[in-house]
Parts: sequence; C-alpha cells; structure tokens
Amino acid sequence: MMRTEAFAKVNLTLEVFGVRPDGYHALRSLVVPISLSDTIEVEPSQTLASDTGYADDLILKAARALDPFRGAAFRVVKRIPAGGGLGGGSADAAAALVALNEMWNLGRSREELCEIGAQVGSDVPALVFGGPVVMQGRGEVVERASCPRLDLVLVNPGIHTSTREVYARCTARDIAAPSATGACLDALASGDLGRIAASFANDLALPACRLHPEIADAMSSLRTAGAIGVAMSGSGSSVFGLVESASRAEEVAESLRKKGLSAWAVHTL
Repeated sequence: MMRTEAFAKVNLTLEVFGVRPDGYHALRSLVVPISLSDTIEVEPSQTLASDTGYADDLILKAARALDPFRGAAFRVVKRIPAGGGLGGGSADAAAALVALNEMWNLGRSREELCEIGAQVGSDVPALVFGGPVVMQGRGEVVERASCPRLDLVLVNPGIHTSTREVYARCTARDIAAPSATGACLDALASGDLGRIAASFANDLALPACRLHPEIADAMSSLRTAGAIGVAMSGSGSSVFGLVESASRAEEVAESLRKKGLSAWAVHTL
C-alpha cells in the first residue's frame, strides 16, 4: 500500500479574461499549495474503487485517464473542505496520478502527468506539477514560480458556490491590462509583507460575494481579526488572510473558531 498527501491550494491571484472557443474562460493565476491536505492510500486491485462516495470521483477519472486497463483501490481521509475553492478533488486526483504512475511503473514524466491531468480538471495540472506555479489557459499551461513561506489563516464559510454562476457574473479583464500575477510575483520577490498583502487579486471575488454575502462576511472577519491581506481562493467559498507568523496564524484562527467559523492556520509550501 502507498500513502500520500494531497495538498490544497490557494490562488494568490486569479485573472479572468474572455471566453475561449472551447467555452472556458482564459485564466492567469498564481496557484500555491498549502499545508492543509487529504491523505490518500492506494493499493493494487483487480478493479478501480474509491471510498470517497462522490458520484463524479476525480480520483477514478484520473486513474482511467492514466491507464483504463489497470485497477487500484483508494481510501481517502478528507480534511480539505469540499467545494470551497481549495482544489480538494483536484488535489486528490493529482496525488493519485503521481502515486499510480509509481505503483504501476509507468515512467510518465511530470509534464506528461500534467497533460493527463488537464483531461480531468482545470486545477489538476497545477497540483500535479507541485509547488507554486503560474497557471494559464484554462489550467493546462503551468510554469514553475517562486513563493516564500507565507503564514495564512484559512476560513471556509460553509457554503458551496456554483462555479458556473460565479464565472457568468464576472467581468472579464482586458488581456492588455497590467498583469496582477506579475505584480504579485514582484511583491513576493521583495519579501515585503505589506506589498505581498496588497498584491492579492481575484476577479471572481466580487461576483461571488454578491451571490453569497457570507463570503464577504468571512473576509471582513479575517480583517477584523488582524489579517493584513485578505482574498478569496478560486471561485469560492473559502477565503484566506496573510499574517506575520505561524504563531499569529494560530491566534487568529483560534479567535475565529471561537466565533463559530471554520478556520485553520496554514502555510504555503
């Protein structure tokens, strides 16, 4: 049996451009894995099976995309909130691809696994790649990026957003406009927490907050608790705030939990 961790992600930036010919929006995003993870156990089997209970199980979809003629049995210990913009299902699929490639002795390169992951979900290639990446296209183009350790407080307001509805209400940005992702990378390179906090950007945050005021409330709670930069991840509903240290992250998370919010102290990987 193999055991691996499937790490959640946050989008430090998420820029949304026009709709592509395939119907997806063109994106540019700085995607960074964080220390919150699911645990995946996989062992050989005659058939494919997973205990997640999801009708559209991305783990099984990933396994079939990698090799439709082999079997494996998966057990998943879930910690990443489902449907919260943290890439939980995609992280599980990405971890499964990497684990099965080893268990089945397929010898696929990381780049080949990214191509296969793109068939499974838009976030999968970035999470297969591992580490901070700039993701473009609809998610299939990934390039390694640099990000120092950031201590974050993660809050999930306990609601599910409709990705389709959020995107439908988003105003696409001009492709010629200054790159928010480039500005964030420059801020990260400077190491200045104030600059980094100010560089977070998510074009989906406004429509998501209009659809679900609970998201705006969670962001406000983070600011009130002392986060110096707050943003939404993906299409929601999870939000995160930058703080000065791991101990400060624990303090802020605990204060938010006392107010009844689901909060975690995490850090970037």
